[in-house]
Amino acid sequence: MRKEFGYTTLAYFIYRSAFIGISSVSLVTLTHQDSWISILIAFVIGFIPLLLFYKIASIKEELNILEKIDYSFPKIGKYLKLLLGLAVFCLILLNFWNLTNLVVSQFLSRTPILVVSISLIVPIIYLISQNNVVISRTSLILFFLTAIFWILSATGLISKFQFNNLMPVLEYNPLKGVIPYISYNILPIFILLIFPNKHIKKSLFTGYVIASTSIFIVMMFLIAVLGIDLVTIIQYPEFHILKLVFEGFVTYRLENMLATQWIFDIFIFTSIGLKFCNESFNLKKIYIFPILLILINSILFKNNTIANELVTYCFPYIIPIFFFIFPLIIYLKLKKNEKQIISQEN
Repeated sequence: MRKEFGYTTLAYFIYRSAFIGISSVSLVTLTHQDSWISILIAFVIGFIPLLLFYKIASIKEELNILEKIDYSFPKIGKYLKLLLGLAVFCLILLNFWNLTNLVVSQFLSRTPILVVSISLIVPIIYLISQNNVVISRTSLILFFLTAIFWILSATGLISKFQFNNLMPVLEYNPLKGVIPYISYNILPIFILLIFPNKHIKKSLFTGYVIASTSIFIVMMFLIAVLGIDLVTIIQYPEFHILKLVFEGFVTYRLENMLATQWIFDIFIFTSIGLKFCNESFNLKKIYIFPILLILINSILFKNNTIANELVTYCFPYIIPIFFFIFPLIIYLKLKKNEKQIISQEN
């Protein structure tokens, strides 16, 4: 039970990792105050890819996803793993840029982004050098810290909740925000299949419900407390709303501590993603991809306007190719092989 809950917390962090600064930007840009409705719709539709991933995990449970690719595609499996590893790396790069941008813009404005990147990547390298048990236990500890910070944040903002800010309802088409939310906050859970699948099947759904509930509540608070006008113009409104949690109670900037819940999300996701990349390329030196991550992150996305355009109108339609269509092909091939084995036995 403890092991399964550890993987559930890993799933929780993956689901939430791209919300702050990425999917939240897409949602409020496309659907404004109806963003919370987009999340509800996406939550229901999201069970479709989750069921697909569960089906993949249920076939040859003792294998992880890369081993299943080798099993299903003996001739071209190596190249498919490389392609999938590159796709995962691009997703990590986007999230890591978001993490360093958050830290630099809100915490360490005078610190070079390269210094911040190196500081963040060192513990990530250490984590991915450990076995699966250590990774899951680390995630479990961080989850409890995150839960405390999240409860404190929600409790402190209840009195500032204004339902009028949620009106008018359905002024914008909430369906526009469904694809970005699914692409950023649901499909990346595919990388959890890098762990032996017999341990993570239930975690896919348990983590999904917990993470989706927390994201829905966060979006409701963002719009109801700040108002959609402020949410759309403030960079990282998820951070700035935390300033209101202890307003009039203490003077010390405790929002910095509360905001670490978002850092934990991206930290865990980046760690698991790099583990996926290392194993897909079969690298023994685990620091190669982290170094590439730092170097590319220091060069790309120097203009936030360009980054936001890509995040809202480009990436959400590319991600499903690698994290839904590709898994669907893998599942169909696994199912075909399974039927052939059964027919031969009979």
